[in-house]
Amino acid sequence: MTREQSPPLSVSLHQLRLFVTLARHRSFTRAGDEFGITQSAVSRSIRELEDEVALRLFDRTTRQVALTDTGRRLLARIAPLVEELEATLRPRAQEGGEPGVVNLASSCGLTASVLPAMLASCHERLPDITIVMMDRPQNAVLQLVRSGEAELGVVLAPENLDELAAEPLFADGLAAVVSASHRLSEAARIDWEQLRGTPLLLLDDDTGSLGAIEAALALHGVTGAVRQKLSQSAAVARMAEAGLGVGILPMHARAACDSAQTRFIPLVPDASRTIMLVRRKNRALRASAASVWSHIVASSSHTLFAGQAVDA
Repeated sequence: MTREQSPPLSVSLHQLRLFVTLARHRSFTRAGDEFGITQSAVSRSIRELEDEVALRLFDRTTRQVALTDTGRRLLARIAPLVEELEATLRPRAQEGGEPGVVNLASSCGLTASVLPAMLASCHERLPDITIVMMDRPQNAVLQLVRSGEAELGVVLAPENLDELAAEPLFADGLAAVVSASHRLSEAARIDWEQLRGTPLLLLDDDTGSLGAIEAALALHGVTGAVRQKLSQSAAVARMAEAGLGVGILPMHARAACDSAQTRFIPLVPDASRTIMLVRRKNRALRASAASVWSHIVASSSHTLFAGQAVDA
């Protein structure tokens, strides 16, 4: 007597590509735009995929689409396989880089704070892949990714994402940085309005943070204060420590700049920005780069990297 066998799965590469794309965009409309098909066609194909594998991959509401826990686990395994299949079927996608080497560009402040944990996690999970870091100002990072010199980039959400596909990793707030002896050093939160008339220590425009900081200062009427603009988060923190003003830094900088003599205190109302992983749009990643992309995205959903950046 033979054991009854389950019927074989009938899943297409097209369905799997749609699954990966929908997981990235979290929008049926945007996923459809990338494939040149309608929103309803994407929805139907994903529903058929869920029926075939007998798993619910997405939670759908009228306002958003989000991966289920099962969907996140499947994405981490499926995404690199899909990219590898596409690269194998389209050999040109393999040109331009060593198979086990991935060029990843990062803006300087993130390299000093968020990237060490991110790279260590990739090394542990993907030991056969070597990640070559390219530490540059934010605008240079975006240009490196657009040109293809870097396959992946980690940046603060830019104003212009032309030619780039982006995956949000985590939200990052802004903090006031003061010396341990400062009158506000024991505060749990600092209101933006409390900075009026105070000398301020800011990051310059190469970091991608200045626009958001200046917008928040203007919104809350913090005018007339002397502004020193510096290129490194460590310089802002050390000058604040010396009592030369109040620094304003992304909360992620705390990992690289915290000391016993400084306090990182969240600014309210919150003015969070998003840390994003970016790559060239409509270009298949090589298998090694796709594996790194998938691991970083999956890990960020469990706050592996975000926790150290935003924990106040």
